[in-house]
Amino acid sequence: MVKVKMPPVSDNQSIYDLMFSAIANRKLPPGLKLSEERLCRVFGVSRTRLREVFFRLAQDRIITLKHNRGAYVARPSAKEASEVFAARRAIEVSVVEVLAQAPEQRVITRLQQHLKDESRARAAKDHGRLTQLTGDFHLLLAELTGNSLFCDIVRRLTALSSLIISLYDSPNAAACKDDEHSAIVSAIAAGDAHAARRLMLEHLDHVEKSLKIDEEDQEDFDIESVFQEMLG
Repeated sequence: MVKVKMPPVSDNQSIYDLMFSAIANRKLPPGLKLSEERLCRVFGVSRTRLREVFFRLAQDRIITLKHNRGAYVARPSAKEASEVFAARRAIEVSVVEVLAQAPEQRVITRLQQHLKDESRARAAKDHGRLTQLTGDFHLLLAELTGNSLFCDIVRRLTALSSLIISLYDSPNAAACKDDEHSAIVSAIAAGDAHAARRLMLEHLDHVEKSLKIDEEDQEDFDIESVFQEMLG
């Protein structure tokens, strides 16, 4: 395979964002070893700078740093998966409550547009796009509260959830049922905080219960192609 030379990435934040996005959107599989040599070539940076990014990603629990072995995309255990969904239930019910207590038209309009995007991806059978959008829905809810802490926490938890779903769900399964996001938006639009809370809890419970724990072997992976596509 011919490797196309990519432009260097100018700052650590850009590298962090690219790697976070690649992991959150399931472009890099759980447990993948992140070769410093290959990634330094991909981004056109030194090992020192790459390790700074690795440290931030490890703090967010998106990757794991192993002594004398290097960096790996996180591979959450069944116990860790349960903890992630427990944290999501605690945070995301508060998110929808805040939105439903004083529903604004701009919020409802934005959520309805997102639902249309999900519907189009579903109709087109674009599983990759749909997977990204269903995860983005939860982050959008947090962003629309205007609470930066909600946004930061939900962003990390949805990224970890993507890793968990990659590990324990069927590759062709949708993470979210077709109508559940729509029901949550309807409850928010109606100003029914109790219903919004209940529906979010049921939704997260359905996602968690759909997981099937197994231990599949990891195949050889072309990490350069992922970032080549993202960098254009």
